[in-house]
Amino acid sequence: MKTSRWIVSWLGMMGLAGLLAACGSEGAPSVSASGSGSGSGSASASGTITGFGSVFVNGKKFETRGSSFTVDGQSGSQSDLKVGMTVTVNGSLNGNERSASTVLQKDAVEGLVQSVASDGLSLVVMGQTVLVDDATLIDDNIPGRNVRNLVAGTDHVEVNGHIRSNGVIQATVIERKLVNVTPEVRGFVSNHSAGSSTFRIGNLSVNYSGADISDMSIPNGNNWDGRFVEAKGANFNSVSTTLFATKVEPENQGIGQAIDELEVEGFVTQAGTPTGSSLEFTIGTTPVRTTNNTEFRGGTVDEIVVGAKMSAEGRFDGSTLIAKHVKFQDSVRLEGDIATIGSNAFTINGLPGVSVRVNSQTDLRGISLGALSPGDHVRVRGRVGGTASVSATRVELRSADTDLDLQGPVQPITGNNLVILGVSVDTNSIKHFESVSGSSMSRAGFLATVKVNSLVKFKGEWNGTVAVWDEAELED
Repeated sequence: MKTSRWIVSWLGMMGLAGLLAACGSEGAPSVSASGSGSGSGSASASGTITGFGSVFVNGKKFETRGSSFTVDGQSGSQSDLKVGMTVTVNGSLNGNERSASTVLQKDAVEGLVQSVASDGLSLVVMGQTVLVDDATLIDDNIPGRNVRNLVAGTDHVEVNGHIRSNGVIQATVIERKLVNVTPEVRGFVSNHSAGSSTFRIGNLSVNYSGADISDMSIPNGNNWDGRFVEAKGANFNSVSTTLFATKVEPENQGIGQAIDELEVEGFVTQAGTPTGSSLEFTIGTTPVRTTNNTEFRGGTVDEIVVGAKMSAEGRFDGSTLIAKHVKFQDSVRLEGDIATIGSNAFTINGLPGVSVRVNSQTDLRGISLGALSPGDHVRVRGRVGGTASVSATRVELRSADTDLDLQGPVQPITGNNLVILGVSVDTNSIKHFESVSGSSMSRAGFLATVKVNSLVKFKGEWNGTVAVWDEAELED
């Protein structure tokens, strides 16, 4: 947790178009952006549905009594939603209670499956590369809940997810569409040619010669390039991977009103350079700014890179999210020297038994696994893959160092010993303990607070023979 130096945030690709119509204005009552439950004002969230009983978005509850729902462009109800769907919620905050006035769901792509990777970790849907990981929910209308059972050239799917900077979709939910398939896609425009009335989204060519483009700027040369749009059509040609659009409209338009409390989740699409205590960057399509008061949770400023998955909360001033706190979504963080390395996994000195697994989705920061060797100093981000294994989302080669980090959810606790990823750490040897807010605390206070599944980070050094741990931090 570290209280911050700088940070980030982002507004995920959820289409805030129309989202902010019901949001507060500059004159709205102020509210604690920390979500502490004090004050009142406008409140919105953009991200993944994590539960029901009302609607939970990114783990935050919004009451839905009297809410209106728009699901895939149509008026709907809460029963049309599923865990894992990506939504934008508009509403208000009053004390501890958030209430939704509108809930807007939009998928990232809906259309024909063109191919499925043999390892089941990706598929191509209407020209869009869709990544699948262990956090992706596969609907039970797909046999075995396994995308490898989809039939390329025959099956149609609807994919909810977050769009990365390269246009690739990280799927949160995939379901097969048996009827009422409307080819549609959301993403960034490239290769726009006004002369031929075409542009690309991912590897999809969009022909808009017969489309309603009344909400777009007048086409001129390549002036739509870089815009985030939604394209819908009635006809998709799989041979040429071309969508003949009936409508093209901009997304994330109309962001001009302040929101007292806004939380967003997604991938960093642009990363700036810190200036003093401030960092400006973009997640999805929304600018974010950090201040001296921004709080980091689960990461540091140098880890705000293109492709990092994060959530952030703060005040939206009409153009920029001023971050109160930022949270890195991949809970496992490791740093140290490679001990052993194989074709798709490696281990780290001082973390006995922990296997770091690499797959086709792992961001290796411009290198290959084969270029790494024992003794190389690396920084790893990922998710728990098993009792003593990590599914790496990012591996970064660093300069030589003795630093050793172990961050993850706590497994068994026995006396003063905590186990993370099968590695037992004796806290009796640790001299410095930090709370979630970054304040110093006693060993007794730390041990009284930590529980099984608490997120904890141990920092220390590898002395060439053993790990020497000297700091323990509670993460959030």
